[in-house]
Amino acid sequence: MRPLPEPALADGMDRYVALVRATPPAADIETMRLVGDLTGRRYAEDHAPQVARFDTFVAAPGREIALRIFDPGGEGLRPAICYFHGGGFAFGSVESFDIVGAALAEATGAVVASVQYRRLPETDYAGAQADCDAAFAWLGRQAEALAVDPARIAVAGDSAGALLALACGATARPICQLLFYGTFAMDPEASAYRDALDPLLTAERVRQYIALFARCGGLDANPAPVDRHDLGALPPTHIVAAEHDPLCPEAVAFAARLEDAGVPTTLRIAPGMIHGFLRAVGVSAAARTELAAAAEAIRPLLSAQASIEMRKAIA
Repeated sequence: MRPLPEPALADGMDRYVALVRATPPAADIETMRLVGDLTGRRYAEDHAPQVARFDTFVAAPGREIALRIFDPGGEGLRPAICYFHGGGFAFGSVESFDIVGAALAEATGAVVASVQYRRLPETDYAGAQADCDAAFAWLGRQAEALAVDPARIAVAGDSAGALLALACGATARPICQLLFYGTFAMDPEASAYRDALDPLLTAERVRQYIALFARCGGLDANPAPVDRHDLGALPPTHIVAAEHDPLCPEAVAFAARLEDAGVPTTLRIAPGMIHGFLRAVGVSAAARTELAAAAEAIRPLLSAQASIEMRKAIA
């Protein structure tokens, strides 16, 4: 079979692809994670979001969950976002996604708590989700100490993290959801995977991540998001997909499912973008523009007025 041509990418994304492809090879998953942490800051290049950052921990039964807090400053009580990084459930960390947390805090004006949830296969999916849920609950409990409005805490995530954010939002009460290029269908035979032009997320990689997710119990408690029937209780949601991402069609399908369930939903398909483009904000002006657009979309959902309306709806 003749290989598919690589697509024309948005400004700066060629540089990002080159950086990813230059990552030193690793023989095992442990070393791959370490290399990801050692090289993650290079995606920032000279871009330095103006936020303070520090690490802290959630004490949970039998474990501690690391968080990296990104504080953009500001007067009075601020909104907050509990953010779950991507990485196919097996990779990614608060370190390798540091530029994403910092840029998200700067763009939204919200305090961002980036969560180091346990990864597969060392834990099962339930363990990863439990860490995310515990971190969201911690953020609510510690709102006063962080100068955060407890009524204005959102969830956000990219790729695998978008699924974790969605599941958290189904059981907790975030004020809204911001989901970037999520894994919403979990169908390893989807034609979109085979035909996609994404230069980094290949069809085989998607299938490997889905197989890992399923093998570690990811579909035991709930079906894939596009097949769930309990979507109506979810908060207002903004979804960002990427034009050349093999997961783009399922983002479109999931947005339609949310709308059918009565959930206020908006969808943006970022032109010229590929899966994982958030980490390119340091090298791509186009990626920064997309993040700014996402921040603009959820800013009204994070407002004090939105929290008042939500409390009225719950009552």
